[in-house]
Amino acid sequence: MIFAEAPVGPEVPRADRRRWRYLIAAALLVGGLALALGIGLGAGKAKSDQAAGYARVAVPGALTLHVDHPATYVVFSEGTACLDAPNCHGQLYPVTVRVTGPAGDPVSVAPAHGPTYMIGGSEGTGVASFEARSAGTFTVAVSTGPYTEGGIAVGEAFPTWTADWVAWLAMAVLWAGGVIVVVLPLGRAGRAARRAARTSDR
Repeated sequence: MIFAEAPVGPEVPRADRRRWRYLIAAALLVGGLALALGIGLGAGKAKSDQAAGYARVAVPGALTLHVDHPATYVVFSEGTACLDAPNCHGQLYPVTVRVTGPAGDPVSVAPAHGPTYMIGGSEGTGVASFEARSAGTFTVAVSTGPYTEGGIAVGEAFPTWTADWVAWLAMAVLWAGGVIVVVLPLGRAGRAARRAARTSDR
């Protein structure tokens, strides 16, 4: 019985394979940066759009929040964007937040450090959060803080994908892929060279 050998295509030169690996790695690195930038810009737009519908009141003061379904709500300090903290005027960081539930019972409030959003020239910074465990009317009262100008905004927490760490994670995953494309083949080539050297020594 005669077997015909399958034709073997031309072998890709090692230099060409290495060049393609570097091109793929570079594409992944650039793609990771572009993806992180896209997520960051999209998250900023989504947060600003959502924050535009938050309930607001000047501080010191209190507002009535109508809750349709159980969710996590965030209390934001809102005022003129400041790039020279603590020399800010018009931006308030409340020190006391009190929340009352539909039955008049106090609701536990946890301190928060963000997230942030921008609406025009105003900046919002999360300073507290609470769980609305049932639908109904909640009252949110805030005392004055270090600054006497500003206000608060209260609304449902932003979606998870808008968090800053999501963009960093997406970029890190693609960058790791770019590094692996280069490092793993080099490691295999190094092991093969060492095996060949040991074989020749014998």
